[in-house]
Amino acid sequence: MVRIGEIAVGEFPVILAPMEDVTDSPFRSICRDYGADVMITEFVASEGLIRDAWKSRMKMQFEPKERPIGIQIFGSNI
Repeated sequence: MVRIGEIAVGEFPVILAPMEDVTDSPFRSICRDYGADVMITEFVASEGLIRDAWKSRMKMQFEPKERPIGIQIFGSNI
C-alpha cells in the first residue's frame, strides 16, 4: 500500500497531473470515475491569490468526490 502522509492511495496509484486549462473540476470528476486515485488542480498563480482574482479562486474549487486533492501554486512572490 502506497501512502502519501496519512492518505492510502493503493498499491499502484494513478495520480492526475496538473495541466493548465485541462484539469478543471469536471475533468477531475471524470478521471475519478475512471479510476484516478489522487487529483491535482490546474496551476494556480500566487499573484492571482494575492489579488484575490476570481479565476485563481475558481481553479481551487473542487467537489468532495475529488478528494484526495492537491492544489499546485506557482510564483515567486512569497
